[in-house]
Amino acid sequence: MSSTVRTGYVAECFWSGVREEDLHELDGRIEAVVAELAGRDDRIGYLGSMLILDDEVVLCLFEGPISMIRLVTARSGVQFGRILTGTGAPWSRWSSRGTA
Repeated sequence: MSSTVRTGYVAECFWSGVREEDLHELDGRIEAVVAELAGRDDRIGYLGSMLILDDEVVLCLFEGPISMIRLVTARSGVQFGRILTGTGAPWSRWSSRGTA
């Protein structure tokens, strides 16, 4: 059994007044940018977003080179406060997708 853990990135956005409906629109914009960049040599994956209601924070999970994550977040039109490096747990869907 392989114990490979993948590295990914979480883009964190403090978004005052954010609503669940805003996430659908944000996800669509990010997915469009990812599709637009799909022809490049660098691979990038967008794994979705999560809204932390109590803090008005949106977290967007990515895999791929940090340079591409920065490009996607810039083109998506949302000001992310920071981009954090993370790993998936060996049992998560993210980790079981194989290596990039």
